[in-house]
Amino acid sequence: MYEISLNINGQVNKFVRNGEPGLGDTTAALKVQQQQLRMYAREDGPTNADFDANEANLANFAVNFWNGQFSRVDVIAGATKSLKSLDSINKAIADALDDGEEPEEPAKKSRTRTSKKRSTTSTTSTKPDLQTVTN
Repeated sequence: MYEISLNINGQVNKFVRNGEPGLGDTTAALKVQQQQLRMYAREDGPTNADFDANEANLANFAVNFWNGQFSRVDVIAGATKSLKSLDSINKAIADALDDGEEPEEPAKKSRTRTSKKRSTTSTTSTKPDLQTVTN
């Protein structure tokens, strides 16, 4: 279940979507991701047009993801920090991009101790003994 709360006309409204993301959601999430990658990859940083496009993409994604229960304007005007609306949208995007497989954890190397004795540091030098030989 996915929930988002939006402040619409001064009133907090909660919207729910049941069911996992589908192909359309994944495609929309890819569009959001691609635009964000391009905007942050700019050598001189994102432009105002980039931020506007990002806002529109996030709002469009939310409207489509929650099956048109609210408008794009509702998202832009009513997604507030205190309601964690953007967190809800970002979670939906992340889930839409998730391939559903568990990430592989790197194999942990474990050293098996063969002795119960405490490890000690070797004090034996591997340098040749420098003695002066006199004849």
